[in-house]
Amino acid sequence: MEAWLSTIEALFEDIYTLEKDKVLLAAHCLEGPARSWWTRMMNGRSLDPATMTWEAFREILLMEYFLESDKRKIKEDFRKLRRGSRTVREYEREFSHMVNYVPGLVHGDRDRAEVFERGLRPEIFKTVQALRLKTYEEVLDRALWIERGNAIACEEREAFERDKDRENSKKRPAGGSAG
Repeated sequence: MEAWLSTIEALFEDIYTLEKDKVLLAAHCLEGPARSWWTRMMNGRSLDPATMTWEAFREILLMEYFLESDKRKIKEDFRKLRRGSRTVREYEREFSHMVNYVPGLVHGDRDRAEVFERGLRPEIFKTVQALRLKTYEEVLDRALWIERGNAIACEEREAFERDKDRENSKKRPAGGSAG
């Protein structure tokens, strides 16, 4: 189901699907037991796909087809999730994957921002946390910006050290005795 959702969401991006059309398009693509399940949902709860949000559709679909053991494993992995040696972008992909596939891991944008922020490496976390950003997008943007700034500073420091070493090697005599 996870792969199917990823494919559908990629399709939405490729064909610039309006939010109001996503549920109807996705429901149309359901097959076999999933289609039967959706029909029962429509009949049993009198759901209106025209007013249902994509997020609500995803959540009920995942609740139906995502095994509880898989959800528990992701929740446990999520509690341990830290950026580690990954780039901010790689960390963001794994973080978003977990948040998107297990409803209830975070509650709202502010919670998502705070949880993401806590998983950042200390040198980025300190700066981002001091900024007291309010949204997930702001936290992600600043973390990427700080990471890039740190990489540039590191490159400049290394270039400075190389130049300094070259300069020092030119000043030293090539050997022998001075006379």
